[in-house]
Amino acid sequence: MPLHLIKLIDRHDVAAGTRLFIFEKPAGLTFKPGQYAGFTLINPSETDASGITRRFSLLSTPDDDYLAIAMRIQHSAYKRVLNTLPIGSEVKFAGPTGNFTLHEDPTIPAVFIAGGIGITPFYSMICHAATHQTPQKLYLFYGNQQPEHAAFLTELMQLQQTHPPFKLIATIDKPHPAWTGETGFITHTMIKKYVPDILMPIYYICGSPAMVTTLQETLVEMGIDEEKIRTEDFPGY
Repeated sequence: MPLHLIKLIDRHDVAAGTRLFIFEKPAGLTFKPGQYAGFTLINPSETDASGITRRFSLLSTPDDDYLAIAMRIQHSAYKRVLNTLPIGSEVKFAGPTGNFTLHEDPTIPAVFIAGGIGITPFYSMICHAATHQTPQKLYLFYGNQQPEHAAFLTELMQLQQTHPPFKLIATIDKPHPAWTGETGFITHTMIKKYVPDILMPIYYICGSPAMVTTLQETLVEMGIDEEKIRTEDFPGY
């Protein structure tokens, strides 16, 4: 796996408790939307039992001239260090790698099911599809506790307007009175409401391990062939 030194260019909040990190992109680096990479801290001021390397899905697309990742800000030593790293500091970048990428046949729809920060690989796929105006139908079921926790919700709404093959179904577990979208968890009923032929698409699930397991079981109970279900979980470090 290729190894690069990359500089931190910028970071800022993109939702309550979620921060975007932007790094320089090595010359000639190529990847597929949905792939991930390893980010290793260099001589961090503190560490814990989980070590100094974490893997993150790339939020940016291959067309971007930078690399971006997004993460929940939690209390691990790794995240404390990365969150206070001076702009211009370097980290080690290994990758990209991974097979959680969009299938190539554009006649087969894709159904993305994301919980929280599990949106990151799908955001890259959707932005890439919109940039290249691919005709493939994409459905995104995106679950969060509250709208302010939903990273890139505004951008996804805009993409739905500018790229008609993409359909966003955002659902909020604890909605405010002003929320007009779906509510509650992503269920078989919700999926059937928006996907015309549930047996036709390939399904992709990304989120916490518990969420991924639950939705995978739901799809199997709906009669979806297990070969049409692809998963990636975020352990939450």
